[in-house]
Amino acid sequence: MTIKYIRDAKLEYTEDISNGLVTYNKMFTGETRYESMNVYVLENDKLVGGCHTGLGWNWVFIGELFYENQEVLSLIMNELYKIYKGNVEGITIENYSSDRIEDFKQQGFDVQGVLKDMPIGFDTHVMCNKEMIGRRFKHAYVIEAMGEKHEDYTRIVDEQVEAYNKKHKIDDRKIDIQYVALDQEKIVGGVSGCLAQDYLYVSRLWVDEAYRGKDIASNLMDHIENEANEKGYRNCYLGTSTFQAKGLYEKRGYEVKMVIPNCPKGYEDFVMVKGI
Repeated sequence: MTIKYIRDAKLEYTEDISNGLVTYNKMFTGETRYESMNVYVLENDKLVGGCHTGLGWNWVFIGELFYENQEVLSLIMNELYKIYKGNVEGITIENYSSDRIEDFKQQGFDVQGVLKDMPIGFDTHVMCNKEMIGRRFKHAYVIEAMGEKHEDYTRIVDEQVEAYNKKHKIDDRKIDIQYVALDQEKIVGGVSGCLAQDYLYVSRLWVDEAYRGKDIASNLMDHIENEANEKGYRNCYLGTSTFQAKGLYEKRGYEVKMVIPNCPKGYEDFVMVKGI
């Protein structure tokens, strides 16, 4: 048996890698709830705040976000708390802008861990809120929450996020990177990630059950880390659950920087980092 490793430049095998990993995860987690929730705040028909989130593995992850002031942020959080409190472990966000970090501390978020020099010169704070206690106050805003992104509101959110990033000199560009292992023409493993903010982020690593124990996972990691290193990236981070590949990553020099409980429910998620 000869395994061939190729760079999947067109990301043609993304679905295969994702489906393989989901199938493996379900052996431990069973069926898990995944959904999107999008909250918009309007004042006199003007959008003054918007937040796109994703629910996965018992946590709500904040994605694209903008808000004109702390009051608007409170209204966004209140709406998310109303929807999810008692149904999830908590809400989490990653950010390295000092003003945003302080804003979320005022909203009751605690710093779970810090990723140094991500990007260089900044520290990314992973922040969580498990209590989800809202703030009650009178207001004249209109709040809309929906599962699908609102087309017009999303355009404004994206424009505001771009303007914020430009103002704070935040480089949000990402380069997708993916390698696969093939036995003849059959995919038997793959690794996916992206290059962003001076880090390689590994999002998925999967090997077909029949092909485990043949160093395929290690070889895939070699390929993706080597390319990142050749492009000038010096650090890598990833998340792995209790039942996944923590031992493999530790052998490769990764260190646990923080632990997120019940992610998924009944297990722990380990955020791991290493220099490459």
